[in-house]
Amino acid sequence: MPRLWLLLAAAIVVAGAGLRAWPAATADGPVWPPPPDVARIKYIGSIAEPRDIGAGPGLFGRVASALLGRKRQPHLLRPHAMATDSVGRLYVADTEQKMVHVLDVGRKKYSYLDPAPFTSPVGVAVGPDDSVWVTDSARRRVFRYSSDGKLRATLGVVKGEEIFRRPTGIAVADDGRIYVVDTLACRIEVLSPDGRVVATIGRRGADEAEFNAPTDIAIGRNGRLFVVDALNARLQVLDREGHYIRAVGHRGNGTGDMDKPKGVAVDSDGHLYVAEGLHDVLQIFSEDGRLLLVVGHSGMGAGEFSLPSAVHIDAANRVYVADALNSRVQVFQYVSQPDAR
Repeated sequence: MPRLWLLLAAAIVVAGAGLRAWPAATADGPVWPPPPDVARIKYIGSIAEPRDIGAGPGLFGRVASALLGRKRQPHLLRPHAMATDSVGRLYVADTEQKMVHVLDVGRKKYSYLDPAPFTSPVGVAVGPDDSVWVTDSARRRVFRYSSDGKLRATLGVVKGEEIFRRPTGIAVADDGRIYVVDTLACRIEVLSPDGRVVATIGRRGADEAEFNAPTDIAIGRNGRLFVVDALNARLQVLDREGHYIRAVGHRGNGTGDMDKPKGVAVDSDGHLYVAEGLHDVLQIFSEDGRLLLVVGHSGMGAGEFSLPSAVHIDAANRVYVADALNSRVQVFQYVSQPDAR
């Protein structure tokens, strides 16, 4: 297994010009694979509350006071999904708090999206214009916020008809199209940038491009779609129009198997990261489905998980894992080089 990773690159991808830097990986933190193999995933740290990003006590106290009136607090309780924007702000959908936290690492500031609309925020994505899209599975709505945190649109009804049964995972393509996973309907609704339904992908089933309770979606190179087909215990790879390419993974309880896949993300080299909720691990595959590495195990320590519910990768190949029952987001660094595949 480690030999596959020896083909990968050695230098850490540098963040884009506008992306504020995170701290480097800790020298004594865990790495995967362990020595003497070359590390490909390095632990950076974890976020459970604003002070973990350096937000000062004064700000922490003011925010806490404001939120406590709403029976909410600025620490994470049940992180369920994450996204980052072009300047490095981290958005975390918290189902227990019924809110979306906004953690600005570069400015060491904490804020939140107006929580008034939310009942069960389970998905969050950022568009090419830094608009923020949030799915609410209980309200059966998708909310669009501008980059300054203002609610701009609520989607979910067309001509009096409900669009979604239970919207969950969400991703926004470079052309502005929005892909919304509907877990109960077992399909993906494709919306135009202005919120119109322009296509529907999939139906209930176990064949190619059919789903059984899909939960998450990510967009990779060439616009390919990677869909967590949860109750079929696999990841499906589709083209941008929804045509089947391949499946990755299969049901089982061994290394590389899937039992309760929850979330998916893609790094800059096209590797697939799958949060496996039952086994408390992050599994990394090549795009053609070869298992490359398994990160973590059950626990509360650095690099250990308790129900990892989602994974997100930013422009600098930092890997964020929603460690739901540990009430935190763990952050890692993928180590790459230009010819890694």
